[in-house]
Amino acid sequence: MSSLRNISVDNLPYKMTYSLSIFHIVCSSTILVTGIFINLCSICAIHRLKLFRETSVIFTLHLIVVNLTASIVVMSIALLNTVSWTGKKDIQCRVTGYIVFVFIGVKMCSITLISVSTYLNVAHAVSVKTFFSKTHNVALCLVSTWTLPCFNMSLPLTEVWGEFIVVKHMPWCFPLAGGYGTYLVCFSLVITMSALLLSYIGIVRTVLQSRRKVKGIGHLDVVKRKKNNNERQLVVAVIIMVTSYSILFLPTSILPIADPNFSLGIYAHAILTYFLWTSNIIETLIYSILHTKIRKGIKSFVTCKC
Repeated sequence: MSSLRNISVDNLPYKMTYSLSIFHIVCSSTILVTGIFINLCSICAIHRLKLFRETSVIFTLHLIVVNLTASIVVMSIALLNTVSWTGKKDIQCRVTGYIVFVFIGVKMCSITLISVSTYLNVAHAVSVKTFFSKTHNVALCLVSTWTLPCFNMSLPLTEVWGEFIVVKHMPWCFPLAGGYGTYLVCFSLVITMSALLLSYIGIVRTVLQSRRKVKGIGHLDVVKRKKNNNERQLVVAVIIMVTSYSILFLPTSILPIADPNFSLGIYAHAILTYFLWTSNIIETLIYSILHTKIRKGIKSFVTCKC
């Protein structure tokens, strides 16, 4: 990775081309504005309907808050650096890179937490409800989604292992140089994807078993049928979330390793990077649309029917 052609290896002033600057401004501004609107609507709907009392919604709310914060902070960094970016490996490069990649890590951990907790809630409902009935257990899970990314990114930030490198076509630095970059990508793919796939398989199997049981019973009472429908709806949301994660995150993670010399062009790398950040919007939309109560809450919020 240290031989990348588009990495700045000197301290000479650098300025993006006009067309590339416009590209960054348009993409980051669009994600900033849309991300704020979509995520705020969902947060207001969850708060107004008091849905945060449910454990599964707490984890979803946390992800939505992360998406909102990432839309504001990361896209603001992109706008600021696009205008004033010098391409130097300085403290601004390291700090902004640290912030950007911590948010990516937190998003990945949050999606994993939602998927795994949903699978466990469906497959081992009694024990899981007992575990999550304790506030400190829920808090511990949420804190862990921040602790791991912050620790991982502190290594290149302090240059204990790895470093943040300047990639001239992007408005922030990347911790993907040398062995640490390989470790970071492999860690994300192996750990996160393994957990997601196991949850995915377990959830699909649970859904199929549930359908067979329902078909085998002539009738169900209203309460139990409603519960089954809610669980099935949540399961579908997680399956879609895992699929969207694979589509949005994997190409961006793999491309720097697969194309270290930017033979596909700098715009291909830039487009996929913003493609990843559209997850700030897409993830929230998935849960908001598939969760009946949140969807109704957003509808009443947007139409001012309080």
